[in-house]
Amino acid sequence: MSQALTIHHDLGDVVLKPSGKVNQARLKKMIRSTLDQYLVEDRVSAKTIHAEAKQRHGDDYRTPGYYLRLYRQRAELTQTELADKTGIRQHHLSEMENNKRMLGKANAKKLAGILDFDYRRLL
Repeated sequence: MSQALTIHHDLGDVVLKPSGKVNQARLKKMIRSTLDQYLVEDRVSAKTIHAEAKQRHGDDYRTPGYYLRLYRQRAELTQTELADKTGIRQHHLSEMENNKRMLGKANAKKLAGILDFDYRRLL
């Protein structure tokens, strides 16, 4: 049975109980290196992030359809799965995500209830 391995770092202490034989010096070095990467943080302005996202998504950026797709993907659901859960037809969901169909308040509330967000984001 291996002994507990303690690593002291600026971000906090890490205690491991390795199973089996491990090179403790190598493991400590690897974990410290990984933790060090979190100390060096690159700051990117929100303006830059929004500009890049707008370039990627074009005119659909920050539209109701954009948010619907974002929340659906965050919930790890396909359009078909979301259609089954909401009773909204899959091709209607596709049209909503592509801003070709209005969502309406009732559908926005139904989708928000399943995807867990504020329905007003889709109006």
